[in-house]
Parts: sequence; C-alpha cells; structure tokens
Amino acid sequence: MFSRIFNSPTQKLLANALDGSELRNRVTANNIANANTPDFKRSEVLFEEQLRQLVVDQKQPTPLKVTNPRHIQVARNPKEFRPEVYELNDLSYRNDGNNVDIEVETSTMIKNSLYYNAVSSSMTQEIRLLRMAITGRS
Repeated sequence: MFSRIFNSPTQKLLANALDGSELRNRVTANNIANANTPDFKRSEVLFEEQLRQLVVDQKQPTPLKVTNPRHIQVARNPKEFRPEVYELNDLSYRNDGNNVDIEVETSTMIKNSLYYNAVSSSMTQEIRLLRMAITGRS
C-alpha cells in the first residue's frame, strides 16, 4: 500500500523528466566547454518522446501478459526510461570542423533550465499534497 503512495506514476514520471533534463544540462555544458575544440561534434539529448510514451502506456487499462522475453513489449516500465544522447554530425560552418554554435547551446541551456524548474515545482507540489494528506492539514 505504501509503495503506491510514495511511488505514484506521477512521481515516477516527474523523476524521469528531471533525470532527462539533468542529462541534457550536462551534455549542453559539455558542448559549450568544447566550443573551440577542433573537430568536436555537438551532442543532443532526446527524452520527451519517451516520456509521452510512458504516459500513454500508463493510461492503458490492462497490460498484455508476456510469457516469453522475445515477445513484443507493449507497455513500458518507468524504470526503463533511458534518455538518449545523439552526436550530431551535421554541417559545420567553421573551418576547424566543430559544429557547436554557442548561441544555440546557450538557448538550449536556458530552455532546459526553465523546463527543469517547472518539473521540480510540480514534484514539490506532489510532495506537498502527500504531506497534507498524511498530516491532515493544509
């Protein structure tokens, strides 16, 4: 019973979103740090589609039973969330082969910071609601 309370699907989803955002921050910081490194290729983190799929999977009424590990997996477990890091080998407008644009990386960092703050506020609200339910006070 307590595991359902303290490990709700919403909390797991928010924790996964925070993990993905934290990884994006590290990758973007690495891109900025290597902005002047010859032949460095920028990387990018994609995880939003995985989060969307986890939400869709959680809304399914009953998961399919899998009797063999080779069967197609329909529902995903939030513990299986793994943000993906992609190295982008797109065109470089610089002579040294580096494709990092510091302005793009800075805007990515700002957007990611806003995203992280919004998700952490949602997580704080979830914890506040749980605390209110436990103590019976508002």
